[in-house]
Amino acid sequence: MFAKNKCGWVLLDYFIMEENEIDKYNVTGSYVIVNINGNFLFGFNKYRKQWELPSGGIEAGETARVAAERELFEETHQIISELTFKGLIKVKKPNGEIAYQAVYNCFKEKLLPFDKKDDDEMDEICLWDFKENIGYVDECDLKIINLFCL
Repeated sequence: MFAKNKCGWVLLDYFIMEENEIDKYNVTGSYVIVNINGNFLFGFNKYRKQWELPSGGIEAGETARVAAERELFEETHQIISELTFKGLIKVKKPNGEIAYQAVYNCFKEKLLPFDKKDDDEMDEICLWDFKENIGYVDECDLKIINLFCL
């Protein structure tokens, strides 16, 4: 076990591989790590009351990459199509189910504006340097950044 968060998600393992190899796994979701000048993009989830990486499930007919781009836009209003596949994580969901999630990252020079809408999952976004105290940050997400980007 690499990390466990307050919601009961457990980060069990990670795999460095080529994107075309993920078809061997039942990949159910995607994460996006956005790096801007050494700071990382986080959103404050209004339901879970925590800072977390943009992520979410893969919808019918989507690839992991398309899901990553969609979730990034839905949660943070950022449009990025130059994502680099980093690998997979293996997680245990709170219900005990084992799942695999794709991890992508990218580098940008600046963020697009975040104009919060009532139905947004995230209340706000921030660029975090890991030094400032921003409150509770999902432990699994911190470990994902550490494993794939630091």
